[in-house]
This record gives sequence, C-alpha cells and structure tokens, in this order.
Amino acid sequence: MNKKWLNYIGITLILFLFWIAVSSSFNWPQLGVGLAASAFVVYFNRTLLITAQDRPPVNLRNIFWLFGYFFKLLKDILIANFQVAYIVLHPKMPIVPNLVPLRVEIDSTASRVLLGNSITMCPGTLTVLADEKEFLIHALTMEAGEAVKGWHPIARLQQMERDEP
Repeated sequence: MNKKWLNYIGITLILFLFWIAVSSSFNWPQLGVGLAASAFVVYFNRTLLITAQDRPPVNLRNIFWLFGYFFKLLKDILIANFQVAYIVLHPKMPIVPNLVPLRVEIDSTASRVLLGNSITMCPGTLTVLADEKEFLIHALTMEAGEAVKGWHPIARLQQMERDEP
C-alpha cells in the first residue's frame, strides 16, 4: 500500500479515536458518523497534512519520547501559569513586554511547528514568527524572554533529529 494512503488512514483513525473519546458513545450510527466525519476532514485537508517524509517515523521509541516531551512541557506550562499569576497579581505589575529573536538549528518542519506551539502554550510567551531557523518570541518579561533561549525542549528536539535513522 502507498505510504500516502497509510498516512491518510492513520490520521483518519486518530481523528476517529478522538471522536469516540469526545462523544463517549459506542452506538453504531454514531460510530458511523464519526468515521465518515473523520474521513471527510482528512480528505478535504489532505494538502495541509504533514506527510511521512516531513515527520519522524512512528515507532515505539518516538512515541515514548513524545510522551516524555509532553509531560515535561506540561510541567513547564504549570510553572509558567504560576509565574504569570504572580506578575499580574504583584502590586507593581512588573510587566516588560519584549520581542526575543531565537535562532534554532532544527531542520524538520514537524519539529519547528512543535517548538513554536510549545512556546505559545506556555503562558507569558508567544511565537510571533517562525521561519526556517529563526523564531521571534513575544515575552511578558525580560527574564521569560531570555529563559526561552535555553529552554529544554529545543535541546530535546535537536537530539530527536540527531537520533533519527
């Protein structure tokens, strides 16, 4: 079977599992609608999907790596929530908005998208621009802007690219 079709089928199954999780229903009509909706979404967005060549291979090692990445990211998001709450609730409100250029040596499109979205998900930072090797980050404080430059997900994504076969 063609790799492109396997990619479409895999994404359709992921969307279908999400449908089941959200609807929490196992009625045959609802499952049929969910499968049809998943296939419909994949078909009409097929030109926007990341192909197998643009992403790391799906294997057990990469799945465990991704879970580890998301758990560390969740920890960073929780810490950033408390930091932003402290800044906003502080009587002097020490907000110093700034734009921080960030040069990152990450080649894969999927990794750059993951990094940009990870930065945006952390409260107090926002990815404003993402080019091939350059990111522009808006940060709530100077400290947050400088902290992004040495953030651990960057090193993890670079390590992931080095470990790919």
